[in-house]
Amino acid sequence: MMKSNRDASNAKSLFVITTFLSFAMTFFGQDVTINEILASNADYDYDDFFQYEDWIELYNSGGILNLAGFHLTDDADSLSKWTFPLDDPGLTTILPNGHIRIWCDKDEQQGSDHANFKLSGEGETVYFVDVDGITILDSVTFGVQQDDISYGASCDGCSDWQYFNTPTPEAANAETALAPSVLFINEVQPSNSSTISDEFDAFDSWVEIFNPNDFQVNMSGYSLELNGSTHTFQNIEPWLITIPANGFQIFWLDNQAEEGSNHLSILSNESGSLVIKGNDGVIIDSAEWDSNLELDHSWGRQLDGAPSWTLFEFPTARASNSIQIIQPGSVVINEVQSDNFITHADNAGEFDDWIEIYNFGSSPVDIANYYITDRDDQPQKYWIPTCFCDSTIIPPNGFLMLYADENGSQGWNHTNFKISSSGEPITLRSPDGFTIADAVDVPALGLGKSWGRIGDASLPWVEFNIPTPNASNGPTNDLFEWSDENEFKPFPNPIQTGMYLQVDLAGAMFNSSGNAVATWAGNGPVPVDLAPGLYIIQWKTGSGQVRAPSKIAVTQ
Repeated sequence: MMKSNRDASNAKSLFVITTFLSFAMTFFGQDVTINEILASNADYDYDDFFQYEDWIELYNSGGILNLAGFHLTDDADSLSKWTFPLDDPGLTTILPNGHIRIWCDKDEQQGSDHANFKLSGEGETVYFVDVDGITILDSVTFGVQQDDISYGASCDGCSDWQYFNTPTPEAANAETALAPSVLFINEVQPSNSSTISDEFDAFDSWVEIFNPNDFQVNMSGYSLELNGSTHTFQNIEPWLITIPANGFQIFWLDNQAEEGSNHLSILSNESGSLVIKGNDGVIIDSAEWDSNLELDHSWGRQLDGAPSWTLFEFPTARASNSIQIIQPGSVVINEVQSDNFITHADNAGEFDDWIEIYNFGSSPVDIANYYITDRDDQPQKYWIPTCFCDSTIIPPNGFLMLYADENGSQGWNHTNFKISSSGEPITLRSPDGFTIADAVDVPALGLGKSWGRIGDASLPWVEFNIPTPNASNGPTNDLFEWSDENEFKPFPNPIQTGMYLQVDLAGAMFNSSGNAVATWAGNGPVPVDLAPGLYIIQWKTGSGQVRAPSKIAVTQ
């Protein structure tokens, strides 16, 4: 049946109106920008459920606008990852010069203002996207973040960004001047040849500052004066110059400020007079030392912050001067995965980065009160808590999994850091927070691969094509050398459990522990009734020769 002229006219009018509204929403949507982010909310402010979650703040420099249907995402391949709800105008309406905060906690059940993704404290890019799910209206890329320090536009809607010691959610961005805090020069090592190295493996002179307060102190605006030379801290890398509550931070006296904010533009001599000044220019603390210090010895307070000083034959950089050494048990880092696609799911069914700890001894080891970190300058970054259970106890020749997902709400074994897929160091320390139980430099790894010891607690470390989480690092890994040129491709791949795999050769399928889970003698469909994960197919030709193995992903 043909449309009437009136129908055609109405359709045309509807098209024009829809097009205009779409254009208008896009046009006015461009007045809304990402204004501030807090990607590492340790204890600054909490949501309606008393949880400290990441957040993104948007600012509207134009007229009143309803953001229903617009999107936020941290994934350039999924621009419509989270959508502002269509049925909550109280949330989505943003007034002129107004702000909206969205909690990024991957927990939409907590409300319309909770997104389905978390922000990474290691850095990433976030996007504000038009209703079409394609057009990026604004984006912000940020690097490593410091707990409870936000990153935002220097003023609402401004193009230049800075760090804020006092975040300003749902309020105008403005710098708040903080009063100087009590700090102590706690230890100094003017001649360092082997004690501790910086991130460039250089053994430079250093000074340790102690923060006795129950809150962190960002050294931005503070200054150090050594023998007449002055270095003033800038707020460009707060994660390198912030001293944790009741904690320590060392600064390198190497006159190489270009290497990072923790490297000062002053150089240590054998003797010296050092002064700390607050952001108001007033002296906070001072210290002196002479040229009698031997190589690799340090000069420090007998007790942290105490007036009396003494010589340390064994320096205690980034740790208490009165530390009681606790030797670690028979535990090592055994395997690490930084890009877990479908290898191993945690207790929440999520595929997160993970670290496997192995007990190579003959007695159980309780790793409660141990520390693990991905930052050399934060040796006590994650404290493994004491549990009212035996879950932190590793039996002899046993394994324990730690999930590096920045999601402590999922359990004690979920750390406050993720592992960079481009590589970084991982260090396990004993309960004294100083003594190293084990450490490994994890390189950049391919998707689904892991970095592990070729044998449990053994050397060398190698890249595993078949990760072995919570299981022995068996000998199968070094037998699989992938060659895309010679690899026989299974179909379909990935495959859902319960479906049939089409094969033309005899072979066998192995799980990540190296155990055969399916075998077949020839061509034809092979039923796949397996748990989701990554599996290996080893093929055989008619002559019995083994061909290059194939990887196959099984999904639900």
